[in-house]
Amino acid sequence: MTADLHLTELGSGGELVLLGEDLAMAEELLQIAYIALFGGNIEANTRGNEIPGEERQDWWANSLIYPQAPNKQFNSYTERVLGSIVLNSSGRLDIQRAVERDLEILSSIAEVTVNVSIQTYNRVEILIRLRKLSNKEEKQLQLIFDNARNEVIIEKEI
Repeated sequence: MTADLHLTELGSGGELVLLGEDLAMAEELLQIAYIALFGGNIEANTRGNEIPGEERQDWWANSLIYPQAPNKQFNSYTERVLGSIVLNSSGRLDIQRAVERDLEILSSIAEVTVNVSIQTYNRVEILIRLRKLSNKEEKQLQLIFDNARNEVIIEKEI
């Protein structure tokens, strides 16, 4: 298992988690999933031909780490869809497709299963199951999107 700093989303943009007086660590796979869904470019797909000096609205590492690999860049289809659809059965399918598309980057290291359900008229649950290909270890990430508040809350990390 690889580790990274533990991020959590409580509705205010994401926070580091403290464990006593130290920074908590978390499974890197969960962090990648979260960044893939909510850390990319929600305005438009990164094209790579952005004007120099103009502020890019995508994940900071798209241009640094993956300048020649657009298929590895994070573009937050999920976040874009959540902000633009109606929460109904058709919208639920759009969300599920967006989550699956954002998580395609994990296909070489994990089997990804996504389930999206509408909890209430303004809340959607996104349940992501990640099963590592190397050792079949399974992790789950449960996210709740509140459409009325336009915020995501990490409900559970299992």
